[in-house]
Amino acid sequence: MVAKVLVEISNINIDKTFNYIIPDIFIDKIKVGIRVKVEFVNKIIEGFVIEIIDNNDTNYDLKEIISIVDEEPILNDELIKLGKFMSKKYFSTLISCYQTMLPKALKAKNNSTINKKIIKEVKLSPEYEKINIEKLNDTQKKIINTLIEKNSSQIEVLNKISSSSVKTLIKKGILVVEEKEKYRLNINYNKERKNIILSEDQERAKKEILSNIGDQVTFLLHGVTGSGKTIVYMEIIEEMLKLGKDSIFLVPEISLTPQIVDQFKNRFGDLVAVLHSRLSEGEKYDEYRKISTGKVHIVVGARSAVFAPFKNIGLIIIDEEHTSTYKQDNNPKYSAIEIAQKRAEKHNSIVILGSATPSLESYAKSLKKVYKLIELPKRINNNKLPSVDIINMNDEYRKGGIFSKKLIIEIENTLNKNEQVILLLNRRGYSSFVTCSNCGFAVKCPHCDITLTYHKTSNMLRCHYCGYATKNIEICPSCKEKSMKNLGVGTEKVEDELNKLFNSRILRMDLDTTTKKGSHEKMIKDFQEHKYDILL
Repeated sequence: MVAKVLVEISNINIDKTFNYIIPDIFIDKIKVGIRVKVEFVNKIIEGFVIEIIDNNDTNYDLKEIISIVDEEPILNDELIKLGKFMSKKYFSTLISCYQTMLPKALKAKNNSTINKKIIKEVKLSPEYEKINIEKLNDTQKKIINTLIEKNSSQIEVLNKISSSSVKTLIKKGILVVEEKEKYRLNINYNKERKNIILSEDQERAKKEILSNIGDQVTFLLHGVTGSGKTIVYMEIIEEMLKLGKDSIFLVPEISLTPQIVDQFKNRFGDLVAVLHSRLSEGEKYDEYRKISTGKVHIVVGARSAVFAPFKNIGLIIIDEEHTSTYKQDNNPKYSAIEIAQKRAEKHNSIVILGSATPSLESYAKSLKKVYKLIELPKRINNNKLPSVDIINMNDEYRKGGIFSKKLIIEIENTLNKNEQVILLLNRRGYSSFVTCSNCGFAVKCPHCDITLTYHKTSNMLRCHYCGYATKNIEICPSCKEKSMKNLGVGTEKVEDELNKLFNSRILRMDLDTTTKKGSHEKMIKDFQEHKYDILL
């Protein structure tokens, strides 16, 4: 028998499968979708088995598969077909499409294996009841009393009491050790089922969507801010769970994920998995396996969570569907909305695109009946939308300020009431470019030919496109005058100004301050607990 193997090299010139003989020892183990190791151009690399055929369809002498990496398929039939669709649709190599779907531990890439995290748990054996506890020493009694109280304990905890006593009790058969897998991502939650009363509009939206179960339908849920779209999503997901169907919920930003995950965990508990780029590779591996083995039935995550390996998808929700982050910038340059709809075709499932400000494309499709339009025109409890003032900043900039008088007054009034302020600015760094006031020279990236952003905290000039960085300069390279000036406003500069204007606790959350794992969650929690007055 022969296996058609797609090797891990992403090159348009070898974007095809290669035939390898399946040795007799692997005949019963080889399956479509598993990873194998093969020799390719005198190197041992990994690849996916895409097809198995009875005979060699070439005139060449074939090499044999060296070894098998997986016992069970990594790519199921749906994902294999989806990868082929993506390759043609987005002009990408087939292997790059499959690699995009998977966590690092499961990619076809040599030496990328990540192990399961195993813990040793100790329990009292049935033999415990037959022993005379008075014959044991004090540390042994303490260990047994600990287990009587807790039923079980990790071996590391008991070893702190006395490792030698633990070993002795295990040898005597009084204690038994069980190996259990521990998932790396552990999110605390308080599962609660509140008595939710839907508004008339929410109830109508829920009924209309649920009436299409079993059909491949795309809805555009156009609801104003605060109209309760998330509650509608959760209600529909709950109905899917009752029918034994799985749900995928996509959010546009990683910073939104912790808040959404809290809501979903509190309602659905351990049925929820999380997938986004800020998880460690071990955490992604654990969450992915929870999904593929059916231990969870809901996935919350960013764009790549659309590839969650569910086998019975009933619902895919794309919240804030207008956001550009649902399109990947690097190859394969896929659209999460298109992938969701392609998967919905396979599962006859519902896709919901939710937004208060739908994209022109989605809204036009809804008007042309390609999508079904559902509107939530009112906020919950008929609360009014906040008033918005548009300020002409030209006069303020001439005076040298970056805040308008009205904004300063409103911030002061808010802080005086012991309330909190959130300021949004879509530009990081201190200033957006550095230029010479004498000759007009501007410092640009040598690779991208765009102006470099000045970061005051590190005193560096950085390109936000390719990552190029260099030290800040004071003398103009063109006219040799010491006349370099920082122009434009970034989050660092706003933070400086806030510190000058207000005696308050300020928290800056941008790409530069959230590099550490868990920093988004910590900042949001700290602001929620009023440890800060202003969130920038």
